[in-house]
Amino acid sequence: MKLHIRAEIYALLAALANGTIGPLNRFAFQGGASHHEVAFLKCSGAFLVLFLWCLFHPAQRRILFGLARRARAFALLSALGVFSLYFFETWAFAEASIPLVSFLTYAAGGGTLILSVLILGERLTLAKTLAFFAILGGVGAIFIFEGRIAGTTLGILLALAGGLGYALFIFFAKKLEMGSGLPHLVWLFGFGSLYLAVPFTQQPLTPVPASAVWPIVALIIVPTIGGFWFTTRAVQEGNAGSVQIIETSDPLFASGFALVLFNETLAASGWAGAALIMLGLLLALRRDPPVPALQPSSSARQTLPLCPAPPKT
Repeated sequence: MKLHIRAEIYALLAALANGTIGPLNRFAFQGGASHHEVAFLKCSGAFLVLFLWCLFHPAQRRILFGLARRARAFALLSALGVFSLYFFETWAFAEASIPLVSFLTYAAGGGTLILSVLILGERLTLAKTLAFFAILGGVGAIFIFEGRIAGTTLGILLALAGGLGYALFIFFAKKLEMGSGLPHLVWLFGFGSLYLAVPFTQQPLTPVPASAVWPIVALIIVPTIGGFWFTTRAVQEGNAGSVQIIETSDPLFASGFALVLFNETLAASGWAGAALIMLGLLLALRRDPPVPALQPSSSARQTLPLCPAPPKT
């Protein structure tokens, strides 16, 4: 019997993997790598690893080449989910604190929920709404009341720009029915490497310091490959709104890693915010209740459904 993993579990694993981005970026910066180098190398490294893996597996190779017909869709998704996120977010980590950037990256994702309801026809349930605001309120409490957390105006703007691109990636991945799998990631990272090569080549090309190699390799394996794979699986198995809500818990994991690795502690208000995040996460894990069949009224007229079915493209 094949094990079926719920979309919420994939989204939670993606949030956990993405929570390592800030700490690993900081280790790379401390090792002497620039933010442009980190963004390009982790993307191009993931592309090479997955491309070679698919080439040596016939079934995956056929899928990889078969996806060429969707090249334009992958180019758009890569610009949103790879270039925008990697370029702006990586730069933001060099300008502001790990928790602040982690929060702002997902704070811009509220638009995904609105687009999913208005365009994709997904249901906006009470539990989903409460979950989103609980997570947002909890993370907001952490960063509003934590005196140690601060960031520059540039860092804040960069984080918001990266978050907006990622939110649009979540939406369009569902809208365009992208699917998921390692061959899909090859296309995403391939286009992303081309985009990120532009700012990378604008700076003096020097060897990457040895002390920055291991965090860049870790960035390739954990959030770059693992995080994107879990996200695309979550979008395929579930709905875009729920995925975005659950992945908004990313700052909770990032704050935990920051505490363990860099001794960044939270005050009582910060832990209260973390509790709100967990409450929202539990609410988001609830299944949507089924919509009861509509019965004709006494006047033989039928009421239209609250939300249309998701469009097919």
